[in-house]
Amino acid sequence: VEILLGKDKGKQGIVKEIYQERNWVIVEGLNMKLECMKINKKYPPIYVQQEQPLLVTSQVQLVDPSDMQATPIEWRFTEDGQHVRVSVRSGRIIPVPILSQETIDYKLPQLYQEQAKDTTKADVEKITFEPALKTFEMDIMEQMGIKEDRVPKKFYWY
Repeated sequence: VEILLGKDKGKQGIVKEIYQERNWVIVEGLNMKLECMKINKKYPPIYVQQEQPLLVTSQVQLVDPSDMQATPIEWRFTEDGQHVRVSVRSGRIIPVPILSQETIDYKLPQLYQEQAKDTTKADVEKITFEPALKTFEMDIMEQMGIKEDRVPKKFYWY
């Protein structure tokens, strides 16, 4: 990606982390902030550099592989029905990195082997609950064969 603003404007880097909830990315080694951590007055302060997050929508852009310049992208479908990123400027497909498919435990879905304690695919796809517009009590009454024939009293709210 290429950074579009700040002191690192125009520099390109690799995305290290993605925060989907906030729509942020952290670019490796760029957009750093120097923080002073004072422990106490006896010791000199410690300075720590931390990478600051960038907003995906306005602060970074993907790099076009044909000319290595920042470009806006569009999501399109190929003839095969595959969802791909396409550079607006050149029309070339920008591939999605394989590491983006890694799960939290750093495993690729294609390389995962089913273990003995895993839930099987057939069990996951089985429908075990069908929602209904009933309260818990109404559902229990229906299962036990109890018919509600009482007429509710008029209720007034003041």
